[in-house]
Amino acid sequence: MLIFRLISRSGGRSAVFVAAALATVAFAACGGGGDDEAGGEKQGADTVRIGVLLPYTGPFGLYGKPMEATLRARLAKAGNKVDGRRVQLVFEDEATDAKTAVSKATKLIEQNDVDAIVCCPTGAATLAVGPIANQAKIPQIGPIPNPAGLSKFSTAAVAAPTAAHDAEVLGGYAATKLGYKSAAVIASDFAYGKEVAAGFAKGFKGAGGTIAKQTFAPLGTTDFGSYLARGGNADVTFAGFAGEDAIRFVQQYKKFGAKAPLIGHGPLLTELVLKAIGEAAVGVGAGFYYSSQLDNPANKEFIDTMKGANSKFVPSHFTAGAWATGSLIIDAIKRAGDDVHDGEAFAKTIRATQIEAPWGPLRFDQKTGYAVAPTYFYTVTKDGGQLHHQIKEEISL
Repeated sequence: MLIFRLISRSGGRSAVFVAAALATVAFAACGGGGDDEAGGEKQGADTVRIGVLLPYTGPFGLYGKPMEATLRARLAKAGNKVDGRRVQLVFEDEATDAKTAVSKATKLIEQNDVDAIVCCPTGAATLAVGPIANQAKIPQIGPIPNPAGLSKFSTAAVAAPTAAHDAEVLGGYAATKLGYKSAAVIASDFAYGKEVAAGFAKGFKGAGGTIAKQTFAPLGTTDFGSYLARGGNADVTFAGFAGEDAIRFVQQYKKFGAKAPLIGHGPLLTELVLKAIGEAAVGVGAGFYYSSQLDNPANKEFIDTMKGANSKFVPSHFTAGAWATGSLIIDAIKRAGDDVHDGEAFAKTIRATQIEAPWGPLRFDQKTGYAVAPTYFYTVTKDGGQLHHQIKEEISL
């Protein structure tokens, strides 16, 4: 059933009708945090409340707590205030599941009265929340690369390029600079995997290459043997996996004895999975907008701050995205002023933001709402017993 609630706030947001897509359910705080103060009472004009949907469970569950810690650290660095306004974070578990994300987004809007929602590391969840946030006129901020579907919503902004962007650039690079003539493509059978597979194929074919085989494996696949057997005799294999699937796929690719070199979209080799993958990651390449090995002031500040708080902290594009999202929120609140509680005005302010992110200058494509960012090609090497990225060069179409 649909639930309609009239929301008004003394802080300045005009009344809007919020349409929730699901019936009221019991909402539990996520394992990594929850509301910074109990209850969902309305805040005053001096408080800006930001809802944050992260995966603490499911195939992407390993990313939630590091992202939460990073976002909290970035806001704490600003004293959790911007121009006298308190910034409160309300965390929920999107559980690597689109239906759960819709439920939690509805809860954040209906019960917690948030001014914006950070959502989501999971592509399907991001797309599912898009229309909910847009109907409620609540800004939605994507913290990492996501499918291009948010472009239709003026309230949405993604602090990273589309998921397909780096994959397409890598496809062109693989066919030209790396010299591969044919490629096998295998990816997760959901929004993210399909988009990066299509992006790579577009770039590869556009540069004269041929896609020999394209295969999709369900999210959460434990045995990739049957899928690897369909790879054929391509010159190179492109993989589009993340989280636990990335760990298992790279490990099994080597055990399977596949002879074609393996390359992929960044999450395949994000720093958070390298240790778990182990030796099988050495020599595998990726095209992506971020690596912890980038040498610039913003990346140094991000890594130094987080390692200062926790010496075992492992930087990755997930946490770099959380850091950049925190910087984006701080800048946008400062410039929005009293309009911070007006969802449509706040969304426009967010899209107009320009900051220094850990991967370089961050600005938004005003037509799509996605960030414009560079693409780097790197491979995994082992040095001093540690696996890390070795950046080869910045690449482009």
